[in-house]
Amino acid sequence: MFELIFITSNNEKLAHARHLCSKYQIKISKQKNYGVGYEEPRIYDRESLLKSSIEDAIKRFSKNVSNPEEKFFFIEDTSVKIHALSSENNEIPGVDIKYWMNENNFNSINELLKSKGENRKVTVRSDVILVIPKRLQLHLKLPNPYVKFYSTSEGFFTEQEFEIETQPLYPWLNNRTFNKWFVPQGFDKPISLLEIDDADLNDFRKGAFDQMLDFLHSKGYIKFRQLLVDSEKKGKQLALFQPLLFIICGPTCSGKTTLAEYLMEKYQYYHIEASDFMYLNYYERHGVDSNVKIGDFAREVLLNNPGIVVNRILKHIKHIENIPIVITGFRDLKEIEIFENSYLGDLSISQLYINADIEIRFEREKLRNRLDAVTSLEAFKKKNSQQELMGLKEIENELINSTICNESSIKKYFQMFQKRYHKPLINFIKQKNGYYKALWSARSLENAILVALSLEKQKNTYYTTTEISHLINKLDHHKNNPKSKNNISRYFNQDYHPYFEIKLINNKTMYRLSNTGYSRAILLKT
Repeated sequence: MFELIFITSNNEKLAHARHLCSKYQIKISKQKNYGVGYEEPRIYDRESLLKSSIEDAIKRFSKNVSNPEEKFFFIEDTSVKIHALSSENNEIPGVDIKYWMNENNFNSINELLKSKGENRKVTVRSDVILVIPKRLQLHLKLPNPYVKFYSTSEGFFTEQEFEIETQPLYPWLNNRTFNKWFVPQGFDKPISLLEIDDADLNDFRKGAFDQMLDFLHSKGYIKFRQLLVDSEKKGKQLALFQPLLFIICGPTCSGKTTLAEYLMEKYQYYHIEASDFMYLNYYERHGVDSNVKIGDFAREVLLNNPGIVVNRILKHIKHIENIPIVITGFRDLKEIEIFENSYLGDLSISQLYINADIEIRFEREKLRNRLDAVTSLEAFKKKNSQQELMGLKEIENELINSTICNESSIKKYFQMFQKRYHKPLINFIKQKNGYYKALWSARSLENAILVALSLEKQKNTYYTTTEISHLINKLDHHKNNPKSKNNISRYFNQDYHPYFEIKLINNKTMYRLSNTGYSRAILLKT
């Protein structure tokens, strides 16, 4: 897939870019190195600012990225013109919008506009600069190694201040940028409060991104994204005893993870927890320190795009062939349907629902004592009702004939499972030792982090990157090949991963393994 790097440190702008590019087969990546970025001087002339910014970005990119002349990247700059405050040659606040917003508030701007005769007309502009490989520059006979695009949206400054909460699925529609005050033409409230279809129609960035995408499409670099369809799975040779791919659903503390860990330990199954990929989408849009609750985000995202987690999981398992997989945590029947219709592997899919009395599950919740555990049966019932409303009740009804009631001992639970799946399990031939190591050996630093944290999993502790480096360097394999704290920090800053839970503790970003990460670590050690 074509990769286009967005030089930005703003997660909301990155999420916005991915949304605007979603119709194409394109991967919008964030900058992956500390040195990559650019200095954005406080210059009031747009052309001077853009020229200085892109030249600095090219210089830093060339210095810190391998094969820079073979890669595409872009920057984006937003500016605002409040017509009553601006002249023909002087836009206010113009490209100074970020600083200007820190120095003003709704009341001060509102009073100023009243003194100017209530002319509230506003133009919001986006400038996108795409840096192209040298060979394309020469082919097109361009004077510069970049192409510029821009678009605008017209509207007015709001007449009243609205109470705005960040939209979980669309974090650029928030109360922190000019979007909270910008009312598009034909509407009576700011763009941050509009439904996404209306927001897209009035999106000041959309036109510039569309121009950039049309340019890349016309040169043959990108194609439109095709809808996923059922695979006919032609020409594939099945193994004699192919393992099942289990999709295990159920409410909190019913025993899904317990069963997945049993499959992992006894049969070398790779356990994928769907919520780890929900968090991945959440972090990419909101970062770690957002006030948006993950539950609100999950509910909104599944309502609007039930395939968002499934598609990330499908991409994750695409290149790992037919290793045995168990997936837990789907909350919506549509997720299962999308997975079944889109999965291209050879494994036969088996769905299973695990249930138990709610009071029994609440006692298990108290025993496992997680940080996010509720402390009363009433709160647990409320949490359970929320999950049912998200779609879990539909899954339970659909899988009524594929349900195991887990209300007794763990031994009894495993016996019921073994009895149900005796034949496929008894015939299953485990993968050879070292298979997973070979499969994932390309990311040795990542593997070192996973293995080191897996030894600490039972402590339920979060670790800083410095502490993780110490854990790695205590491993026999790394005593003579120590890993730098800086390299580990760089790994985590490059991107988010489904293998880790992240928490801010005393203003420090700390990590521990997720269920998916722990499973991969165990398989690496096999």
